[in-house]
This record gives sequence, C-alpha cells and structure tokens, in this order.
Amino acid sequence: MGLLSDFIVATPEDALQYERLFMEGKQLPPDRFQLAEYKNFTPLALEMVWAILRHEKWDAKIHALEHVAHTEETWLFRFPDEFMHRLAALSEADQDWVAVAWVNPEEVPGNADELRPVLRGLQRLAALAEKSGKSLYLRGSL
Repeated sequence: MGLLSDFIVATPEDALQYERLFMEGKQLPPDRFQLAEYKNFTPLALEMVWAILRHEKWDAKIHALEHVAHTEETWLFRFPDEFMHRLAALSEADQDWVAVAWVNPEEVPGNADELRPVLRGLQRLAALAEKSGKSLYLRGSL
C-alpha cells in the first residue's frame, strides 16, 4: 500500500483541521484546501529537492521541513518559505533537470519521468500558496 502523501495549500489553522476533516470522512471545502495526492513521498524526499534547488548537498540542519504535528500514523510538515518560493519559481525547463537530479533509489519513489508530474504539481501548489498568502504542507500517513 505505501505511504499516502498529500500536499496541501492552507492557512496554519486549516492545515491542522485537515487531519480531523480527513479522518471524519468529511468533504474538504475547496475554498480552504487545494491539494495534490501522491504516494510514498517522505519529508526527507522533499528536503532532497530543496537541496537540489539550492545546488547543495542535502544537510538535515539546512534543508529540514518544519514539523507541525504528528500522531502514531500521520505527520504534518510545512514547507519553509524559501523552499516554497524556489518551487513556485521553478520553470518547466528546470523541472526536467531537477527531476533527473532528484532520482534516488533509496529515498525517492520513481524515475525522472515519474517525478516530473510531481514537480509540476508542487510548482503549481507553491505558486498558489504564495499568491494566496498561505503555506504549503506535506501530510503523510501510513
């Protein structure tokens, strides 16, 4: 089955409410949440993208996502503003080289062709978050 990885554009308050609404099976209000759903993306996999965008070797002290909340089976992380801005500014041409650089058999699911649509989705959500004054979050679950 793998990990569920939801990328969410929301206010800090709404990001915390996402879990409750999701677990209750309630319909998510489209005016409060814009999202993309993928599988098997961990915080570490996303931190690796941030390092790639900065042309740096990954370092946990520099490229960490912001921990917001977790339970035994779920977690919520916020993309730091700088990372979100870099994603929002990612051109289509840049998405190609980032996808190739992002391939890591141990940490990142898929090959470059499978990662390009994920990067397109992240770019779209990051741009939306910036435009709306909200943040981008990773909500993962087992």
